[in-house]
Formats: sequence, C-alpha cells, structure tokens
Amino acid sequence: MALLDAFKQQVLNLGRSEARAKARPLLIDDEAFDRSAAGLDRRTSEGFVLFWLLSDRALYLVAGSATGDWAFRIPYECIAEMALDFDENAETLPWYIRLTLFPDGDGVITTLEDVEELGKPLAAPMPRVIDGGEKEHLAQGAVIPLAGFAVVTKKFRTALARRLELGGGSLHVHGEDRAAAQRRLPTRKRSKDTE
Repeated sequence: MALLDAFKQQVLNLGRSEARAKARPLLIDDEAFDRSAAGLDRRTSEGFVLFWLLSDRALYLVAGSATGDWAFRIPYECIAEMALDFDENAETLPWYIRLTLFPDGDGVITTLEDVEELGKPLAAPMPRVIDGGEKEHLAQGAVIPLAGFAVVTKKFRTALARRLELGGGSLHVHGEDRAAAQRRLPTRKRSKDTE
C-alpha cells in the first residue's frame, strides 16, 4: 500500500470518533452506534470525507468538507436501496457505496441546527426535521454526496442488510466473493502482488 493511501486510511480511522461525536445529538432515546464505515467521495482529489454509522433504527450519514460539516439521521424506512461494489484492484477504500433515498417516503430525517443557542456557545446543536424541499435535495445528492469509496467490514454489510430488509429497503452487494477471497490471501502474497 502506498504511503499516502496508508496515511489516508489512518486519518479516516481517527475521524470515526469525530463523526460519532458530530452525530451523537441526533440519537433518539437509548439508540447507539454499533457499526461504521469510513471513506471519501473520490479516491483522488477528494472533496468530502464520509462516514456511514449504523444504529438499530437508522443510518447516520456524516460528511465533512473544506466548507463545513453535515450530519443526518436517516431511518431505514427512508432508504430505497444501497449498493456496495467491491473493486479487487483498489489498494485502499475498495468498496463503492451508493445510497438511494425515497424523496417523498415515510420516516423523519433529521439534521442539526446550524445556529448556536444564544448565550450557550458550547451547547450541543439541536436536532431539527428537514422539510420536503430539503429532503428532495438530500435525496438528489445536492446537499452532500450519497456515494463514496470506503472500507466496509463483513459485519457492517451483514448488519446493514438485515436492517434495510426490516425497513423495507434493499441492499445490493457486488463482489462479496472476491472480497472474501482477497481476505483469505496471506498478507505476504498480497504485498508481493502489489509491488
């Protein structure tokens, strides 16, 4: 793995805790994050860092760019489908994730207020429901990217498939067999193949 790719991966791993902290005010009741994936909107000249966080009730999409940060709580019933494609030739971020939302479906998508409470600069931002126009813009990918390259574990894929099915959505995974075969390769052989 190239040094730059290794550095990017380390930064993304460190960013997971920041993403969780950003999305934490959107959690409802006893909800908690239990799986996550981290990635970028593109493998080169990326504009967004992306995090997909799972709870038992919703997918949390956290995005950061040079101009700001966003966090959305998206109940599984708002997700029409997700697609994961594995690229066996990629040395870093081998999975491509695409998210498709119902623009007018059931379920309430929330985000964080972007104004701080007067007199309380350190208070956590308050959640707010996004309206129909915002929901449509989000579904079109006009607010933040709804697709990106990531590292996605088998446990993440399994949990996501089960939760989307319960919410009425679907998950399409392409290359699961190639990902499993690559995972079984000895580390030394993989490094020789990439030299």
